[in-house]
Amino acid sequence: MEALPICGVYVFTDHKSLQYVFSQKYLNLRQMRWFELLKDYDMSVLYHPVKDNVVADAL
Repeated sequence: MEALPICGVYVFTDHKSLQYVFSQKYLNLRQMRWFELLKDYDMSVLYHPVKDNVVADAL
């Protein structure tokens, strides 16, 4: 496993395209509203494959 980048909050998701939302040039209106809400937080979105997320399946 690679080292985590230094930031305040880590968001792990199984939706790989969310990693790139902060680097997109053009966003639709819904994405822009979410981006405005989230841009003030020190966060990093990291991809976590579904097959490796056995804890969520146990719930």
